[in-house]
Amino acid sequence: MFTRPLPPLHFLLMVAACAVAAPLHAELDPASLTRKVILSGSKHVREKGEMLDKSAYNFDSPDAWLFLEGIAPSKVISSYMDRILVNYEPAVPDGNVRVTAHESGTVVIPHRPDYAAMTVFESKGLSGSSMALQCHVPYNDAKLGTMKGAISSFRLKRGYMATIAEEENGTGISRNYVAQDQDIEVKDLGKDLDDKVRFIRIFPWRWTSKKGIAGGIHQKLKLGWYYDWNISQNSTPDLEYVPIKQKRHWPGLNQNWKARGSTHLLGYNEPDRPDQAKMSPDEAISGWPELLGTGLRLGSPAVSDGGLGWLYEFMGKADAANLRVDFVAIHYYRAVGDPGDGKAAAAQFESFLKGIHERTKRPLWVTEWNNGANWTGGRDPNEKEQADAIEEMIKMLDKAPYVERYALYNWVEDGRMLQRNDGSLTPAGEIYRDKVSPLGYKQSKP
Repeated sequence: MFTRPLPPLHFLLMVAACAVAAPLHAELDPASLTRKVILSGSKHVREKGEMLDKSAYNFDSPDAWLFLEGIAPSKVISSYMDRILVNYEPAVPDGNVRVTAHESGTVVIPHRPDYAAMTVFESKGLSGSSMALQCHVPYNDAKLGTMKGAISSFRLKRGYMATIAEEENGTGISRNYVAQDQDIEVKDLGKDLDDKVRFIRIFPWRWTSKKGIAGGIHQKLKLGWYYDWNISQNSTPDLEYVPIKQKRHWPGLNQNWKARGSTHLLGYNEPDRPDQAKMSPDEAISGWPELLGTGLRLGSPAVSDGGLGWLYEFMGKADAANLRVDFVAIHYYRAVGDPGDGKAAAAQFESFLKGIHERTKRPLWVTEWNNGANWTGGRDPNEKEQADAIEEMIKMLDKAPYVERYALYNWVEDGRMLQRNDGSLTPAGEIYRDKVSPLGYKQSKP
């Protein structure tokens, strides 16, 4: 067993020595007491984080992945890359491997930036002439060449997201596909898109957990994602940053989405309120093609919890106009009579969300919420009552299959905070921090 980094040549020879057997499972070499793991074919290996100190890994297939439980991607990158090879070459993050969060751990994927994440075919059934496509390339008429308006089927590899559309600017009929857990094969695009695709955008997927935060106080809360009512930050291997088109004309969407590390885009913030985005459903519909042009997975405008009429009007008009809306964003600050009755707070919250899901037929993101607010009636909770209520509410959110993500809002009175102004966590903040949240997105079975 070794516990300190080995020189690259020694490491290469050490792993190569076990390549003859090439098992798909971990084995212990009695001579060196070092586990040598060969990742071949389409299998994957799941490891506990503590196994990294006595293991070495070599990928000899792009379809074999390494999952590391309970260890952050930044830790893998900073401390363990010398134990990982790709075809007996040193693994280099963003060079020949992707290293990113997978729920509360890490996944290492042996793909280069130019990996052929998607293949399109001119005929149904994945047949005829084909073209291999890469991430972050703006495929339009010129880039698609002879495949412009001639695509009838495609294969999207596991670990990637793709948006296709009939118009070169991303408008018209469009579809978003997420190959989170297995490849997606669409053998017939159907009459809406068969031989009509002129726009394709492909992005590396992220396996983000449900729990997030609204605002830049993510550092102590062990989250999967956050947003800040802007497009000003970049994702890291540990944490996904989600941009938002806050208002009709701000911020701009002419962004380097590869640098941002984004897969999703949130729509307008509380357009039903005069002190926020302030626009009618028709104005929002008029501006929606700009959001579609990014190719990102799109969330609806996030109305206040008093703005459901606005939301339903917008969704009805978007559906009638074939404007893609992939999930619905909503805010929630309603209080119950007893602010310390966590079960009642969770039950009321669940009923509210379930009604929206049943009406819109979309997964939900709750992008702002709390156990009441400074403008709701009744008394305010004390810190213990708030902690009890938050615990019950996040239990409900984590169990609800139609809730993909949630982000608590911190600044609705001191008693409802997760993080105090001095940076310390409240009892509710400690509960929020310690909750291990499940994966948000669920891929449908083929």
